[in-house]
Order: sequence, then C-alpha cells, then structure tokens
Amino acid sequence: MKQPYKILQIGNYPPPMCGWAIQTKLVTQELRKRGHVCDVLKINENRNVKDAAYIDVQGGWDYFLKVLKCALKGYRLNIHVNGMSKKGYLLAFAAVLAGRITLRPALLTFHGGLNQDYFPRTDSVWLRLAFRCLFQLAAGIACDSQEIRLAIIEYGISPDKVAAIATFSAQYVTFQPAALSSEVDSFLGSHHPVFFCYVSFRPEYRLDVLREGMRRYRAHSPEAGFVWLGFPEKEMPMVESFIKDWPLEERQSLLLLGNLTHDQFLTLMTRSFACIRTPGCDGVAASVLEALSLGVPVIASENGRRPEGVITYDEMSADDMCAKLRYLTEHYEEVKSRLHPIHVEDNIAMMADWLCGQASHGVSHAR
Repeated sequence: MKQPYKILQIGNYPPPMCGWAIQTKLVTQELRKRGHVCDVLKINENRNVKDAAYIDVQGGWDYFLKVLKCALKGYRLNIHVNGMSKKGYLLAFAAVLAGRITLRPALLTFHGGLNQDYFPRTDSVWLRLAFRCLFQLAAGIACDSQEIRLAIIEYGISPDKVAAIATFSAQYVTFQPAALSSEVDSFLGSHHPVFFCYVSFRPEYRLDVLREGMRRYRAHSPEAGFVWLGFPEKEMPMVESFIKDWPLEERQSLLLLGNLTHDQFLTLMTRSFACIRTPGCDGVAASVLEALSLGVPVIASENGRRPEGVITYDEMSADDMCAKLRYLTEHYEEVKSRLHPIHVEDNIAMMADWLCGQASHGVSHAR
C-alpha cells in the first residue's frame, strides 16, 4: 500500500447516535482497517467532553486552532455540513479556509435534500454567494444523490469536483437485537398499532403537524401508540415542556425517548408497526432506508425523493397524514407484501475511496 493517509473527519460522532454519526463512525473504522490514520473532531452534542475516541471542541477558537493544527500536521480535512444551519455553515467555512491557508484544501461532505432552508436558494444572492464560496474553497464535494450533485454544479462548480455517494450503506442494518427497557416493553405491549417516529425538536420536524395527525388518527384507533425518539439531551426539556399540557389520554399515547444505541434503535424499529418520517428537507433519510430494508412500512412527507414503497403525505397536512395512517392500517399486509429487499452498495467503502482520492469523478452510487 502507498503511504497511509492522515484524515481528519469533522462532524457528528456518537454518542449521541444519528445518521451522520453512524456514517462518521463507519467510515473511520473502514479507513483504519485499511491502514490509514483517521481521527474525528466531534462537533455535535457532548463535543466538550474529553474522550480518547475523538478530539473534543471547547469553543469557536479551540475548534479553528485544532483544525488548523491538524492541517499543518498533514491531515486531509473532511468537514460534514448541510444547508439547514448557520452555525454548521460557519464551521464548514472555517475548515475549508484553514485548508486553503495551509495549502491542503479540505474535502466537503454535503448532507440533505433539495428543500433545505439555505440550499439551494435562487431567491437570495447572498446565500448563493455564501455556498458558492464554500464549494469553491473545497478541494472536492461528496453529496447524497445525483439531484443534489446537479444543484451544487449549478452554483458554478466544476462537475469533476462533485461526487454523488449515498450516506446510507449496507452496514447500517447490521445489528444485534438488544434488550429494551421495561418502560418500552410495557408501552409496546399496551398499545397497538405502535408507530416509530425518529424526530428532533426543530422546526423542520413539524411536531405540531405530527401531533395533530396523531390526534386525528387516534379518533379512529384509540389504542394506538407513538414513540418519539432521537432527541439529544439538550432538547429533552423543550419537548417535555411541549407535551406537558396535553390532555392525559393524549400524553399516555406517547412514549418519549432520548437517544438509543444503534442496536436498540433498530430493535425498536423492527418491533413497531410502521415508521413515520416528517421532515421534507432530508432527501432520502437513513432511517427510511433502514426501515424498508428491515421490512417495516414507512409513511413520510413527500419531498420528491422517497424510495419505492414509502407512503407519502403532504408535509404540512395533518389530515393527509391521518388519511395515510388509516390507509396503512387497513391495507397493512398488502403494503408489506409490496416491500422488497433494497439493494445497497457498500457506500462506506466508496466514501473511504473518495477520501483517499481513489473514486472516479462524479461517482454515483446514491439511492
């Protein structure tokens, strides 16, 4: 093998667990297995907690100095970002700037779909300019699909610079069934059907629409239960405040969970009746593909990129959500029979290839 690469991934890393964090962890493992040096600069929750598994971040200047220091040590920088967060953009811009300063241009992994708050935007010259600068400063860009790749190219970016490699990979559904808490077991045993909702306390998750859709559905299926999970620790007080004034019966139909391990997450998913996916900005979500791969039906907001087999509803319509939940309940076996195994490439290996400069330009293995 040639001289091993030194790669610094800058992104989400467990705990807590999320789609980005799973990818970062799996790609890190793949690179190390190949004999490369790969470290992670953690930028999500708990980033200030010191741990041998990652490089901590204690603040803005600490972040920039650590990125700069790693670049000067010969690391190839890889920053993860989407078009939904101003702070995330600034972190990404700082990383690609550090890469240019040190003459080691950074690689950019761009997540999400075509309905994000700040990307793509044709109605704002400043937002167009901001993302054009980010893309231009990066040495290369990997995104989730050909549609997003074309949207990035429309910013005036060379097609040879942008690769489409899906985040989801076969490794995502490799798990060991895990024991769930007595609270979860009790809830699963006392409610039917139970819907699995991977959510966050952010506007794009439309919790108000989800709540109303749940309420309307329970008028027809009063024994139904809904599991909301995935909340980072910092969001739990906000979501608890959100539901505290709900009527008792409505609160009893909801199981509120924080973050689970990946094994627990998939175990709970397989024990649920179906999954509900609310954000329309996510493109093809990892949790949607996980559910379909495991034979679990999915009801999701329509965003133009849902995989075959997903039942879609109008993102802003609780009435349409309820209608689709009722349809699934009434045609459950028929819907399940139409779910087919999903062929998934080893996108983790392809991402590792791309980080090492071994992938062909514009490689497309996104689903």
